[in-house]
Amino acid sequence: MPLISKGYMEESFEILKQRRFKLSHVIWEKRYFDSNSKEDILEYKYFLDKGRWKVRCPFILEWPYLTITDMIRTQLIETHIDRMLKDGK
Repeated sequence: MPLISKGYMEESFEILKQRRFKLSHVIWEKRYFDSNSKEDILEYKYFLDKGRWKVRCPFILEWPYLTITDMIRTQLIETHIDRMLKDGK
């Protein structure tokens, strides 16, 4: 015996079809942080200098990171550590 009767499900579905639902007011465009992109690095530098993003955080949080700033810091280090060590001698 089903938990919900077929008639109830059909009636609920009809009610849902009649209503209009607004899912979101604004869709923010986000992108993956690219540690080789000058634009992305300048965006992060602005955040470090001002303590806020220009408009909103433009980056997608990737697994396994818990915060955007930790993710960016780690990616920058991993990308540029060889060059920094070679230049620093």
